[in-house]
Amino acid sequence: MALGHDMLFLSDADIAGVGVAPQVLAQSIDDMLRAKAAGAAVTKPKLGIYPKPGTFFQAMAGALADPPYAAVKWTGVVHDNDRRGLPHVSPLILLNDRATGLPLALLDGKWITTHRTAALTVVGAKYLARKDSASMGFIACGVQARSHLHAFRAQFSIKRVVAYSRRRATADAFAAEVRAQGLDVEVVEDPRRAVEGLDIVISSVPESPGLKPYLDPAWLSPGTYAGIIDVGRCWSLGDQPVFDVVATDDHEQSATMVKSGRLKYTRPFEADLADLAAKKHPGRTTARERTALIFSGLALSDVAVAGAIYDTAKTRGIGTVLPL
Repeated sequence: MALGHDMLFLSDADIAGVGVAPQVLAQSIDDMLRAKAAGAAVTKPKLGIYPKPGTFFQAMAGALADPPYAAVKWTGVVHDNDRRGLPHVSPLILLNDRATGLPLALLDGKWITTHRTAALTVVGAKYLARKDSASMGFIACGVQARSHLHAFRAQFSIKRVVAYSRRRATADAFAAEVRAQGLDVEVVEDPRRAVEGLDIVISSVPESPGLKPYLDPAWLSPGTYAGIIDVGRCWSLGDQPVFDVVATDDHEQSATMVKSGRLKYTRPFEADLADLAAKKHPGRTTARERTALIFSGLALSDVAVAGAIYDTAKTRGIGTVLPL
C-alpha cells in the first residue's frame, strides 16, 4: 500500500478475524483518555439527523496525536430493521493519517462500535466498580450484552449473570450462550431482579418510539456499578440523587445531548472518563458507593480502536487494498 494511492477496506468479518483481545481494546481506550485529559486529542460532539421516530443518522469525528490517526464514523440507526432481517446499527469508519490528512482505511463499524462501547464501560469499571465484582445483571440481551460480558470476563471474575429482556426469547438465547461459557445464569421476567443485589448492571435498551423508563436507580444495591450505555432511556433519572458518583464518557457530548433532550440525566456529572483516567477524580472511594457511567458516545474511542485494528490488520495482511 502506498500512502495517497491506496487505502485498506476492512469488512466486519475481516475485523472480527483480526482477533484484537478485549484487554488490548481497553488499554487503547485508557491511553486515549489520558491523551484527551492532556490535550493531545481533539473531538467535537456528534452531529445527528433525525428524519423520523426510530430512525436517525450520526456523524462522529476525532483526532489523536499518538497514534497519529483521525477518523469520522457515519452511522445509520433504524429501530425496526429486525423485521427486514437487517442490523439496527450500520456504521462506517473512515480512518485518516493525522500528519498528511490522507485516507488510510475504510472500516465496517459494526464490530468496532459494539466492542469499543464495551471497552469504554470496562474502563469506567476500572475506576468505579468494586474489584471483587462477580455478578452481572443485563437489561436487554442483544449484541451489547454479549460484548460487555466478553469484555468484563477479561477483567473481572464473573460467576453469575441475571438476564432480562422485553422479549423472553432474546433473554433465553443470551442465557444459553452464557450457560455454555460455564456461568450460572438466570432469566427473569421482572426487570428489578436484573438490577437488585448485583455487582454490575448493564443496560443497553435500543431506542424505539413510545419507550418509557421502567428502571428505578433506587433498586441498585450499595456497591453496584451501573453501565448505562443507552443514554438512560430506560431509567427514571429524576432530580433526587441516588448514585454517589456518576461519570460520563465526555462532558461536552453529554451536555449537548441533555440540551437536545436525548439524555434525561440533568444533574452535574462528577467526572468524565478522562478525569478518571488522569486521576483528576478519585472514582470509587468506598465499597458501598453506588456508581454509574452514563454513556453518550465518544468519537475518540472509535479512532483509538479503529487505529489498533488497522495496525494489526496491516501487519497480518488482512483486508482488501483499494485504489484511490
